[in-house]
Amino acid sequence: MKNNYIDFSDYFGSNGFSAYLSYCDEDYSSLNNRNKFVDNLGFNSRNLVVPKQIHSNKIKLVDNPCRIDNVDGILSKTRSTVLSILVADCIPLFLFNPSTQYFGLIHSGWRGTHSNISQNAINKLKEEGNSSNSTIAVIGPSIGQCCFEVGPEVASKFDSSYSIKGNKDRMLLNLKGIVKDQLIHSGLQKSNILLSSECTYCETETFYSYRRQGNLAGRMVAICGWH
Repeated sequence: MKNNYIDFSDYFGSNGFSAYLSYCDEDYSSLNNRNKFVDNLGFNSRNLVVPKQIHSNKIKLVDNPCRIDNVDGILSKTRSTVLSILVADCIPLFLFNPSTQYFGLIHSGWRGTHSNISQNAINKLKEEGNSSNSTIAVIGPSIGQCCFEVGPEVASKFDSSYSIKGNKDRMLLNLKGIVKDQLIHSGLQKSNILLSSECTYCETETFYSYRRQGNLAGRMVAICGWH
């Protein structure tokens, strides 16, 4: 039977640390569905950290299961904690430092990317004694440049090298490329960044897409923690 998730765990190369992104088999904006998914992965859903995301650049360090308002990035070093974020076109960014065993999940849409949430996360890790040189990142499935058409008011917020011409005055924005470069600028090694080529808009049978489905779109859930 096909798994209902993508498993990024092997990329991080640490025995016991696991990272997953669900497919669109269930709407994981439902906490019940999210809890079931987490339990089926072999975690304990009672250890879940559930942020209320607002497309900000706010990062929170957590050391116990909780619900947190108004935050789009969560970091922890507590092995019993299971982190989660919801996505449906925005980037799920997984972070892990094998030296310190800090780990994190970041929700980065264009607003969070513009306000540099990934760099905020790396800076927070640095404050906690993590070398960016040894931090590993996965930029998970999200909307690709092939489909992320934006108006000039959004495109102009980013360097023009990240855009190609779309229809009329619209531009196609490379959000994943921006986040990758932000991570490199923050000190991560290129070889420590995995960038998924999968586009949530294109792959209609695999992923939810807010751009494609509007308010009918469900949400995928990204999960990471220790087994």
